[in-house]
Amino acid sequence: MQRISNIFSPGTMDIYLAKTFAIRYCVILIGLVGTLQALDLLAQSDNVMAGKGAVTSDLWKYVTLRLSGIASLFSPFVALLASILTLSAFNIHSEIVVMKAAGWSAFRILLPLMLMSSMIGGLHFVFSETINVPAKAELKNWKEHDYAANIPSAPDTVYDTWNIDRNNLVKAEKASRIGGIVVLDKVSQYIRNKNREITGIIFANFAFFREGQWKLFEVKYYDIKTLKTTDIEDMVWNTTIPPERFIAMAIKADQVNYVTLNNAITQLKKEGRDTSAFETQMYQKFTAPLSTILMPLLAGLAAFGMQRGGSLFARIGLTLAMGFGYFVVNNLFVALGQYGAVPPFIGAWLPFVLFTLTGLSFIFVTEE
Repeated sequence: MQRISNIFSPGTMDIYLAKTFAIRYCVILIGLVGTLQALDLLAQSDNVMAGKGAVTSDLWKYVTLRLSGIASLFSPFVALLASILTLSAFNIHSEIVVMKAAGWSAFRILLPLMLMSSMIGGLHFVFSETINVPAKAELKNWKEHDYAANIPSAPDTVYDTWNIDRNNLVKAEKASRIGGIVVLDKVSQYIRNKNREITGIIFANFAFFREGQWKLFEVKYYDIKTLKTTDIEDMVWNTTIPPERFIAMAIKADQVNYVTLNNAITQLKKEGRDTSAFETQMYQKFTAPLSTILMPLLAGLAAFGMQRGGSLFARIGLTLAMGFGYFVVNNLFVALGQYGAVPPFIGAWLPFVLFTLTGLSFIFVTEE
């Protein structure tokens, strides 16, 4: 009970460890993000200034929209670097030896860093959902308009959405939800027979769903057999595709928040559609921030490796390799989950669990 009480009653050393880690995390994050943002701005500044009505302040607008994405992407990697620098410095100055002499185990030494990482991970999740996601959507909308000035705010819109209607293929270049009505722009329907051979193509400038049915406007029907084109002002569109499917099928998981993504998954599951890609990305919204907590465990190799196991710099190199290995394996399994090669839950969570067990196993070995 006394040990548990000490964990929840941080002392001077706990605060010192957490503060040192937090300061180095902030310094590295600011330096890394600043450098990457500067390079990105140099690469895109010409495109931004080429926009219609562009002014110099648009460069700052681009920075504010792009900055959140860079910070969110590299936050776990920064936590790894901060953990390595913190623990290796303690090792060099024999502070780890002093802590162990005071009766602290390896887990007890890592605890303040992991608690601080938990706070950073929580902030990362909130930051991503409230700031990064809308910033990505706004940046995409701005880019779609060639960085033009004074463009309207990004609507609830998706692009290049494909659907299957019985044997037919349907594509809409853009689907928007306006006042509860789903509106499609540039609709193409490829009509196929039982052998899935295309017999005709319907092009419509736009379509919308109202009073329980779809209606196409400014329609052209192209008959493959006769090679004739028929112009139709408007027509009722007999399709089994519900309006919400157009929105759900083409959303970008990294440009919508958890609630919107979960609603899209629910909608598609009701229709019996495959949601592996979306489910994997939904789980990834949690595993990405949680990977920050994993970094101090992996960095424990730099602090608690035995001298006979190699020099400190060799252990730091191995720790970096393990950290990079996690990101590589994680991306691999996310891709496998998205393509349905493994279940979405496994694709998103297995790398995190495996590397957590690896870090814990190493700590157990050093404690023996």
